[in-house]
Amino acid sequence: MSDFHDSGPGRSAPPAHGRREIDLFDLAAIVWTQKFLIILVFLALFIPGAIAAYTLLTPTYEAETRLLVLLDEDDPTPGAAGSGGAFVLDQVLQSEIEILDSDAVRRRAIERRGAEPTSAALRRLRSGFSVSRAPNASVITATYESDDPELAATVLNAIVEAYLDYRQEVLVEDGAGQLRARLARAEIVAQEAAGELRAFLNDHGLVDFEAEQAAAVARVTDLQTRLLLAEAEAEAAAAGAAAIEARLTEIPQTIEHYVENDVTGQLLTLEVRRRELLARYLPDAPPVVAIEREIAALRDFIDAGGAQGAGQRRTGANPVYQELETARLQQAGAAAAQRRLAAMLRRQLADARAEADRLRALAPAHDRLRREVSAAETAAERLSEQSANAVAQAAGSGDAADAVRIVERAETPAEAKSLRKIAIAGAGVFALGLAGLLGLLVGYAQDWRDPAPRRSPPPHAPDPGGAGARAARQSAHPAPRRDPLPVLARVGRQ
Repeated sequence: MSDFHDSGPGRSAPPAHGRREIDLFDLAAIVWTQKFLIILVFLALFIPGAIAAYTLLTPTYEAETRLLVLLDEDDPTPGAAGSGGAFVLDQVLQSEIEILDSDAVRRRAIERRGAEPTSAALRRLRSGFSVSRAPNASVITATYESDDPELAATVLNAIVEAYLDYRQEVLVEDGAGQLRARLARAEIVAQEAAGELRAFLNDHGLVDFEAEQAAAVARVTDLQTRLLLAEAEAEAAAAGAAAIEARLTEIPQTIEHYVENDVTGQLLTLEVRRRELLARYLPDAPPVVAIEREIAALRDFIDAGGAQGAGQRRTGANPVYQELETARLQQAGAAAAQRRLAAMLRRQLADARAEADRLRALAPAHDRLRREVSAAETAAERLSEQSANAVAQAAGSGDAADAVRIVERAETPAEAKSLRKIAIAGAGVFALGLAGLLGLLVGYAQDWRDPAPRRSPPPHAPDPGGAGARAARQSAHPAPRRDPLPVLARVGRQ
């Protein structure tokens, strides 16, 4: 915008390239100069926008209903809030809102009206239905907006009734029914797993895998112990037989049992004869003296060793040798028996190890089947407990799903809601802003082409001291910018 200030005959205009900043008065002046253009653009934009807003935005009717959700202090679920902590309140109310605003409820509401729940119908219900609640309140507000007031109330009531039925089914009936169905499937899975385990045991000739595997390992250990013992006994018996055999080489097989002669018998006969003679004769009788001489001679012969080794000899088997031979044979027999036992034990040990290896190879598959059976049985048992608890709770809490009460049922709305005024006002604001911006741009472009227009000094302006003195004062002290005229006067001068 050009600089408007007093200039005398001796003043020169500011250079063309020197431009100052635009202030609020300059903007107002530009807008005022372009007022006709702004008015035309405003009307060109506002009139079609207002007409479109009036014709496109039709009035709608909003039906409203309120639901009160109660909370049981002993059992916070499936009831809702109304008492208890804020955390429980928010959790339960949000859960109720999610159930109410679900497509399952909308499908039931459409089916209640006898229509098919198509995607288009669900989309219409989803766009017109809304749910809200005030903070820390146990009241849920549901609204439905439609062009037809009766349709809005009917649809909203159908949604609420579908919500109550669906809530009853989900919280009380559907829980126990789903648990029973899951329990039946879990029992079937457990039976199939047990059948697979039995078929596995039958295919491999087993009855109790763990017991038979433990028995196989114990049998291998026992056979190893017995084999070591048999080998040790066989070696001990063989060593004993060898020692006895070495001893037998030093012992004769036969020995003399006794030497039989008649000297002692003859001496005894002579003694008996002497006694008989003494019974009949005197001691100095010749028969007695003769027998005594014979006895004395025989005794001298015996004492001299004449009868030793003489007579009939008798030999036979050495009993010591026989005993040692018997012991050797026993030890040799024991060694042979222990060797045969060791050979048999080796064969049995090989079979036992093969069986243990077979069972060890089958262990992973058996363990997998056993785990499947255990997991299926555990799941079935857990579901059985849950199903029993659900049935008991359903039987004992028949009124649990009645925790939602209808405080205010939807009625046909009497007043319509329309956004026409807001839309028309918005169109006016938009048109006015765009027209003003366009006027500012046009005015600024014109001012850019003619940045400093001159104007003649006012006819009543005094000139004391002459033009030369005024020029000297101006050169010594440049006059500050003075523009006491109001904005409209400045615009008029332009």
